[in-house]
Amino acid sequence: MEFESFEDKINVLKLMRSFSSCMRFAYQRLLEGWKRKDLKRALQEIFPLNSRYCDDAISKAKDMLTSCKKRDINPVKIIFGGKDLFKRLKKNHLHGKKREKLKRRWIEKRQGMVCSRGDKSKKGNLNLRSIFIKGELYLRINTGKGKYIYAKVYRRIQKGRREKDKWLWFVQDLLTAETTRCYKPYFVELKLKDNNVYAMISFEENIPDI
Repeated sequence: MEFESFEDKINVLKLMRSFSSCMRFAYQRLLEGWKRKDLKRALQEIFPLNSRYCDDAISKAKDMLTSCKKRDINPVKIIFGGKDLFKRLKKNHLHGKKREKLKRRWIEKRQGMVCSRGDKSKKGNLNLRSIFIKGELYLRINTGKGKYIYAKVYRRIQKGRREKDKWLWFVQDLLTAETTRCYKPYFVELKLKDNNVYAMISFEENIPDI
């Protein structure tokens, strides 16, 4: 994605840090047995996030707990940012640029994430919405208090795979919705890697009747 200004990128990174922190807090409270309703109220009081972001942070934390149970992993021992990276950082033989690079990777995995679930009643997605501006695709990012940041979306189409590329199906659905006003829900997750922000979008495929 491409931001219109450096300030826009900084504000999105702040949002990602807040959401990541919110999700970690939610994870710990779920381990303590908190109810979703009470937890959501507490998150809104602590973090500068709207109700939907807080709810999505809880969902993300719940998904992690479910994954731990399926893989027979003790959920208490989870290290956000990655256990392997954390162990490597603790080793004394790492110094200089190698250690700084590893530390950056760990921090990005720990703090660089925000997601928003789909909702057809909210034009597909409330907080992270794909929109067209002058014929080009942008992601409208809700940073709170009625403020939005617009990031231009870039996506390469592989040669010879155009007909099978699901991204084109997604874009076509967006274009159709511009006319019909019938929106389909899609899940969006932003991740930070090598100081770049990437968007992952997932949606339900249209499977024709047989």
